[in-house]
Amino acid sequence: MFIFTTIAVATPATATPCNNAATEAQMYDCLTAELKKSDTELNTAYKKLIDRYKADGQSAESQYNYLKQAQRAWLKSRDTGCNFETFDSRLGSGFGTIYTACLLQYTQKRVEYLQWYIKHP
Repeated sequence: MFIFTTIAVATPATATPCNNAATEAQMYDCLTAELKKSDTELNTAYKKLIDRYKADGQSAESQYNYLKQAQRAWLKSRDTGCNFETFDSRLGSGFGTIYTACLLQYTQKRVEYLQWYIKHP
């Protein structure tokens, strides 16, 4: 239960839609839906930046290629980070919910990061 409190404090917008979940299954379903929304936002932001930088050229040392490399590295880091952070709960019944909450938190932070670059060309 500690991870939910941490996430609620760290990202209030994340926890708000799922506050009414009364069961583990409802919490999992809610977090999964929120993760899907965040993934869509992430893909939209990434595509906007890719399109912007693609127009500037695709040489090996271009923002286009560095963004692609950074996104691949971020995905690896997110997944590895969540594997590490949720390791102690992996055998518990709430693991899916805890892991999904972790993915959601990382993804929302990445969306904010990419959106900053969209707003500040």
